[in-house]
Parts: sequence; structure tokens; C-alpha cells
Amino acid sequence: MQELHNLIFYNILQMAKLSHLLILHCWSKDTLLDFAQLAQSRNVLTQFRSLNSNMNIEETFIKHDMLKIALFFDINCNQSNMVLNMASDKRLFSHRYHWLIYDGFNNFSKMKTQFQETQFFIDADVTYVMRNISNSFILYDLHNKGLQLGGKLNITADREVSCDKQKCELERYLSDFHTRTPLQHRRSLTGLTMKATAVVNFLPINSSKEEIFALMENLNHVHVDTYGRLGYQSRQPLRDMLDCQFDYIFRDRWTDDGNVTGGMIGDLITHVADISIAPFIYSLERGLFLQPLTRFCVFREICMFRNPRSVSAGLSATEFLQPFSGGVWLTFALLLLFAGCLLWITFLLEQKRQWKPSLLTTCLLSFGTGCIQGAWLTPRSTGGRMAFYALMVTSFLMYNYYTSIVVSKLLGQPVKSNIRTLQQLADSNLEVGIEPAVYTRTYVETSEEGDVHSLYLNKVVGSKRSPDQIWLSTEAGVEAVRDRAGFVYITGVATAYAFVRKYFLPHQICELNEIPLRDASVTHTVVVKGSSYAELFRLNEMRMLETGVHLKHELFWMNTKLHCYQHNHTVAVGLEYAAPLFILLLGAMIVCVGVLALEVLWHRHTTLR
Repeated sequence: MQELHNLIFYNILQMAKLSHLLILHCWSKDTLLDFAQLAQSRNVLTQFRSLNSNMNIEETFIKHDMLKIALFFDINCNQSNMVLNMASDKRLFSHRYHWLIYDGFNNFSKMKTQFQETQFFIDADVTYVMRNISNSFILYDLHNKGLQLGGKLNITADREVSCDKQKCELERYLSDFHTRTPLQHRRSLTGLTMKATAVVNFLPINSSKEEIFALMENLNHVHVDTYGRLGYQSRQPLRDMLDCQFDYIFRDRWTDDGNVTGGMIGDLITHVADISIAPFIYSLERGLFLQPLTRFCVFREICMFRNPRSVSAGLSATEFLQPFSGGVWLTFALLLLFAGCLLWITFLLEQKRQWKPSLLTTCLLSFGTGCIQGAWLTPRSTGGRMAFYALMVTSFLMYNYYTSIVVSKLLGQPVKSNIRTLQQLADSNLEVGIEPAVYTRTYVETSEEGDVHSLYLNKVVGSKRSPDQIWLSTEAGVEAVRDRAGFVYITGVATAYAFVRKYFLPHQICELNEIPLRDASVTHTVVVKGSSYAELFRLNEMRMLETGVHLKHELFWMNTKLHCYQHNHTVAVGLEYAAPLFILLLGAMIVCVGVLALEVLWHRHTTLR
């Protein structure tokens, strides 16, 4: 037994590099005492469970908090078959357990029969030990890449170890397993078929698989089932890297209750499927059952509408009056009136023998100077001319400041809406349309967030519009945002931005306002917790991320960024900006004609007298 004890420590300490050991035995007390003393001298924490007595499998195997534990198992004990069956049912032949199974009878054929239907996994760490004729030990590696996938038991002679009463030494390697990690040897799933769960929303779930595959493989209309088809396309390289086949299960939603029940998530949790095709948003509830592997893509939903100015119609009487406040305009008018009075006094003081201008004429000169029209009559005195220069300089500064404000306003940033939150949107009188995607509709209808629930009650439940005017397709919703003033469309950016680029002019993109429907999230590829394929999937997906294979698919299927070219277009000042000036000119002409008519009547009246 001393040689076997040394083999156990050689395997646990040098090969597996573990320090926690559980012995499942049918040894005598003296043998246990010798082993316990040897374990203490080598700093190995050891527990013993006799296979000749009743044993609680839950307490012994499963309820531990260590990342990995080593188990020595004597397969020739009375209850060994029961323990093996329980371990297979509880999925204990996985990466969390290092099994060292000892067969003192060297019954190789029995071992093959016994483990043929055992639930081994691709990450199983099982070493089977038999004695050789020369009293050395032969260590075999046992694994199955997936019994549920149609995999077969793989038995490989790994190495030969000779042991005496003092130590163990490696005699020779019987395979090349020592050159690579176990997962590198098992990474190919040739001949196996994995269950893959996918989501399809565009077609009825009872459609034939030929129709569904035709949609998934079609590269046109990227806005249709974007996430599901992106997942399908990006999983094809993974399937080729694994060298296996996928047996697809198609669902019409990610989950039935928004968390973990039904749909694709339900397939993973209940072990109906081994891999999911579409990505998931990792949440606290899902974290109890699923584990994320790698980043997949960005998921962001927004409430999109155009700025008030871009959709304003009609005349705006304040466009050319806004550069100055009412007080500035009044002060400037009083200044021109005061300057006209001073000019009239100046002309009187100059005592011109010929015609002297009236007060109305000097005020008209002052007004012409304020409008940068110059003057046809100027004072002769130095003081009068200096006053005239001061008036013209003041008018020049006012004009330059005014034109600078108008031009910068027309060429600057568009006016932003004062609606900045979902609650403000819910309380506003704006019309709302919603993309009928399953994840968007489910979130709007079932969210417990106060502002989202208020938006749903005010804009959907309390709306007088018909449902077909609320639940709009992505293309129709984006066009409505472009053409209808005060229309808001709730959508995902991955699908909407493709139509924004198609239907919006470059400078119109700058006029869009966005309110987040919910916080932007990063979707992940996920597997059920404890999945034996988790590390294999992660390594292959990391390889696709590093080489840019996944990024190629993501950039083709998803548009998550818009470019604004607000300084690279010609600003068209339409009638809504210039009309007030023409109306003002028309009013002034009518007043002038009226004054002329009064003058003609007054002249005739004085002539007849």
C-alpha cells in the first residue's frame, strides 16, 4: 500500500497541483492511519469517506466552496457502482473535480463497459490507474466530449509511473498529453452535433426550417431580426472551429417573462440547448443561472425626434429681432431720435442763409445713419461733424454686432429641445410611435421603472390613436420622425440608424435629439453556469475577437453611430426666416403711400384757399 500512497500524492501534488483531497475508500484503520500521517507531513488537507457505509452524496461531493477538489476513488469497493452512478447523475465528472480512480484488479474490459455510459464531459479530469506487470502504475486519461451529443468514451494511456516506499518517478510518457492542456486535446468536436437555440421574430415560429434558414443566411435587409441574424452569422465560424454540427431550436423570443423563464434563456437553463445563437443582456436575475463569456455587441434603445427648429413651419416674426433685447432696441431708437434733435439744433446754430432742414429731416438723417445708409446733408461746423462721426461709429458697431449674431445663429448648433427625460416626454403632447420588436415591446409594457410605466400609460394605453399608428415598423417610424413635426419614435439604434442614413440628409442628422429608453448595455455570449463547454467556447470566441472575425460581422449588421456634418453643408434660409422682413417692408410702403396721400390732400387744400 505504501507504493499506492506515494502514487496518490504524486498525482495530486505534482500532476494536479491540488492540496485538498477526499479519499473514498474501503481500507483498514491501520492503512488509514499511515496515509493520514503521510498526508500531514506533505501538507495535504485530507478527508476520508468509507464506501462500506451509507454516504450522503450531496454533503460529500457538492457542498464545497473550493474551485477544485481532488478525489481518490477505489473502484473495487462494495458501493463503488452506486457512487459512480450518483456522480454521473449529479454531473460531477467535470472541471471542479480531479478524479483518481484506482483499479487493483486490472480489469480493463470491465472498466470500458462501466464507463461507456457514464456522463463524462469535455472538461472532465479523470485519471484511471492500473498496476503493470513490473509493479509500476499505468495512468489512463478518461473523457467523453459529450455523451448527450453522441460522443464516445475516450481512453488514452498517458504515462507510466514507478513507485517504491519512498517516492514515485516517471518512467515514460505513453502519449503527448503532457505537451498541451487537456482542453487543447479535446477542442475538436468532430462528428458531434450540438443543440443550438436561436430566435426568429420576423417569421412565424411555425414556419419551415427551410424558410427560417433562408432568412438567417440572407445578407439583405439587415434591420430584420438584427440580433438573431447577427448571432447566426457570427456562430458559423465558431461551428467551423469546433468542427461540429448545430441542431437548431428556433424560438420567437428571448424569454417569456423578461428574465429567465421560457424562450432561448429557458432552453439554456433547462439544458435543452448547449449554446445560444443570439446574445443576451446580463442581469442580476439571469446571473443566478447563466455566466457571460465574451462581449458580443452594444444594445441601446432611444426615443428619437427632430429638434423644434427643423420641423417648425410658418412665419417667425422674431428671427431678426432676437439678437437684441427689447431694451436695447428701445435705447437705440431713443439714441437716433436724440441725435436727430441735436443735428436740427446744430443746423440752426450754423445760421445758414439758405434753406434750413426741419426737425423731421434731421431725424430722417439720423435714422439713415443708423441703417448704414449714409447722409446727403452734413453739418459744416467741426463740433457738428464730430457728433455725426460718433453717431456713425455707434451705428457701425451696432450693425456689425447684429450681423455677427444672426450669422452665427444660422450657422451654429441647432436649437435643442427642452424635453430631456422620459418623464418629460410622457407628460408632453408629442405623439409617440414604438418599434414592435419583441424586446422593445416587452420592456415598454412590463417595465417597473416609473418613467417608462408613465410613458406607456400616457402614450399607449391612454392614446386615442389606433394601435397601427403607435406600433410602427422601423422604416415607417424613421420617415415619420423626418416628416412630422413633434413625432417621437422609440426604437433600437442598431435597426433605426440604417434608415436614418438612408432617408436623412447629412445635416439633418445633426438635428436629431435622443432620449435613452434605458441605460445602454453590452450584450454577451452566455452559457448556463457549470457548462462543460464554457471554457472551450470562450477561447474560440476570444480568438474570433482578436482576429477581427466577429468585428467584421458586427460592423456589417449593426449601425450604432451616426456622423454629424453640420459644418459641411449650405444653410438655406427659407421664407419662414425672410418673410417678416418683407411684411415689414410692405407695411412701410403702405404707410408711405398713406402719408403721400395726406400731403397731396393738404397741398390741394392750401392751394384752393
